[in-house]
Amino acid sequence: MDDIISIKGISKSYGSTKAVDNLTLSVKRGEIFGFLGRNGAGKTTTIRILTGIIKPDGGSVSIAGLKDHQAKEVSKLLSVVPESRGFYDWMNGLEYLSFFASLYEVPKEKIEEKVIRLLKQVDLLKNKYKKIGAYSRGMKQRLGLARALINDPQILILDEPTLGLDPQGQRDIQNLLQQLNKNGVTIFYSSHLLHEVSKLCSQIAIINEGTLIAQGTLQELMKDTKSQTLTDVFLSLTNSNND
Repeated sequence: MDDIISIKGISKSYGSTKAVDNLTLSVKRGEIFGFLGRNGAGKTTTIRILTGIIKPDGGSVSIAGLKDHQAKEVSKLLSVVPESRGFYDWMNGLEYLSFFASLYEVPKEKIEEKVIRLLKQVDLLKNKYKKIGAYSRGMKQRLGLARALINDPQILILDEPTLGLDPQGQRDIQNLLQQLNKNGVTIFYSSHLLHEVSKLCSQIAIINEGTLIAQGTLQELMKDTKSQTLTDVFLSLTNSNND
């Protein structure tokens, strides 16, 4: 498989604080890629660079062969579901997704068909007329995913997609992500829920203080660190780097 995401030597500082330090990693097309690190390790900054929200101080990013200066073309290939999601509580689910479909320039005559399909895909069709302000946290998570799928992305970037959900809500999101991946969507997955990463991700990268400290399959990482679980791997690597 070819690399759909290629990050080469990116760095980003905020004043005297280096958030990302010469970070290099790659993501294969069609995989679910786990991206781990402690709070403040540089995960969010990396995601913002990937999505073009901020520019790195140095290094380069390539998305499906497109460079960061080709922002308009890149935006057609990826979508992001950030940890903090903005919703318009006075809208219902149908209105909300229809609004974003129009922003993505979906033809007017196709908006309703597409929105109904997305609502069905995330199991919100029966709540399409319900005000978003009355949605549960899990329903809002699924609505955020539906919004991210409007442009039929090749790459889906997620930051804590199941944070705060009950076990059923977590399973619903996991099942949806696995189905999307089976349909060819590459998923870049940042989470503190290590059991979830263990279940979903075929490749895992761990960063600390903005630097890549390990990357491989779960089995490779456990073998290299003589660990039994991803939690053990993570604590072993990040604690030793902080000593």
